[in-house]
Amino acid sequence: MKVLHLINTLSTGGAEMHLLTLCRYLKRQNVEIVVVCLREHVKDSRSLRLDFEEEAIRVINLQADSRYDSLFLGRIARVLREERPDILHTHLPRADFAGAFARVFHPGLVWVCSVHAIYSENWSGRWSLPLFNLLWRRADVMVCISHAVREWLVGRGVPPDKARVIHYGIEPAKFSEPRVNLRAQWGLNDNAVVGSIGRLEPQKGHDLLIQAMPELCMRVPSARLLIAGHDPRGYGATLRRLIDRLGLEEKVRLVGFQEDVVSFLNALDVFAFASSSEGFGQVLVEAMAAAKPVVASKISPLTEIAVDGNTGLLVEPGDPTAFANAIMSLLKNPIERERMGLRGRERVKKFFTAERMARQTLALYEEMERYHHEQKAVV
Repeated sequence: MKVLHLINTLSTGGAEMHLLTLCRYLKRQNVEIVVVCLREHVKDSRSLRLDFEEEAIRVINLQADSRYDSLFLGRIARVLREERPDILHTHLPRADFAGAFARVFHPGLVWVCSVHAIYSENWSGRWSLPLFNLLWRRADVMVCISHAVREWLVGRGVPPDKARVIHYGIEPAKFSEPRVNLRAQWGLNDNAVVGSIGRLEPQKGHDLLIQAMPELCMRVPSARLLIAGHDPRGYGATLRRLIDRLGLEEKVRLVGFQEDVVSFLNALDVFAFASSSEGFGQVLVEAMAAAKPVVASKISPLTEIAVDGNTGLLVEPGDPTAFANAIMSLLKNPIERERMGLRGRERVKKFFTAERMARQTLALYEEMERYHHEQKAVV
């Protein structure tokens, strides 16, 4: 079986890292993989091209660097003619649009479409959602990265039998092996360290965690907050002004994009995630794999990942006081903190592994191929 994956970029992000892991494990199942990107990377992030090539996975860059570039449609049509894949698997809306275009010229091609987010009020391209509702229905099947994404799609008219849930999967063992001791490197050995990871943008809730810090520091004076993530639109300046206004210059650090996520997570006592909207929440899975207790917004799909009171604490979204109280309770109870972290690691091993994700994806490919062959036989 030959699968061509088409994705917007190869920048280090949730969908892109997911694709790298998925391709690595599909290769172990003797699936031939080609990855095609519309452009290679975005500002303040790292391209994953070398990571794919180290796995002997070919990468083709269509060099559609501008979102207004429509010439890539002809390029993807040419690539499909040359590569002749059995499956076209698209990731992210612009690639989905190209997949729909390709389907017109290759009607016999199996098209699998992964939806990596709930594209609503926070999405810059929300005006185009009616178009994507029509395009997505043309796919043979849609991979939903959470039940929340599936419910959203079905609510927008996607046939329920076309929307299948396959959660992201990771390699849990990697998250207990930090390369460096960032805690010591950053002079935090005597502190209670809380951390979060995510692009610097309003929906990630970094401002809420900053607002929680004055109350948290009153009860746990040694508490420090580290926020990791690249800043694609300059929102970091807003966060820095908030830090200055609250007098938290010594308590909160924006540490930028962290290529070594494993070492970052292992430097923490508690992982906090105050996002108001997610398609899945892979960083929550990664933190649990690193045996860190989590404090997160009580929103779907984060409720599909963490178990409240078991692997962490889920609190009402948008409430700094609730986050401060939950984080404080964990910082003051190291025994329960450790137990929650270990239970979180076991949950990841059971439900969120790369092996499980690849096995479910391959089964879906095989099902779609059988369906296409049966349809051809009927004709």
